[in-house]
Amino acid sequence: MFVSQLTEDRLTEAVLDRLLFEGLSDDGAKGDCIIVLGSRKAVEYRVPVAAALYHAGRAPKMMMCGGEAEGIIEAEHMRGRALELGVPEEAILLEPNSQNTVENILFSMTELQRAFWLNRVNDLLLVTTPCHMRRSLHIARYLYPAHIRLHPCPAEDRNTRRSNWMLTEKGRERVLAEAKNLVRCAQNAVFPDFEL
Repeated sequence: MFVSQLTEDRLTEAVLDRLLFEGLSDDGAKGDCIIVLGSRKAVEYRVPVAAALYHAGRAPKMMMCGGEAEGIIEAEHMRGRALELGVPEEAILLEPNSQNTVENILFSMTELQRAFWLNRVNDLLLVTTPCHMRRSLHIARYLYPAHIRLHPCPAEDRNTRRSNWMLTEKGRERVLAEAKNLVRCAQNAVFPDFEL
């Protein structure tokens, strides 16, 4: 079945697990840059994972993505946390204008072009929560140039881990909302539809 054909009544726990979490573990690859997608809680979950990747020598640069939300520029807030975690200022790139995942990817391309030239970027490490990773990867694989390889580097949060999302109402709501977003993106050709 194609993702675009999934209806809410078909989104069982097993389907949600396969749709959002299966096959998205960190493959240990090195990259040219770590792309950290913004969110209100990115400083708590995503930035520490990105800093650990940087300190492990997995990439020489990281880009914080995210525009204004609730009175702060997410990318700048994330940069502050990365600096606290020992990432040097010169290793941090900012994309401070995006308002959603599609814009994170689109606007990050401009910054990648300015920092590296896109034709010289071969591998990117993508940091977001596991629940958000599938949609983010499909958007990035569709929008970034075809020669760029993307490697998922999931940053676990509290409520939407593969092992616990089904245990709380908040976890269930967030996972179901993300699944619906993924289906809607496939239906609207934000990226090519794919089989589950």
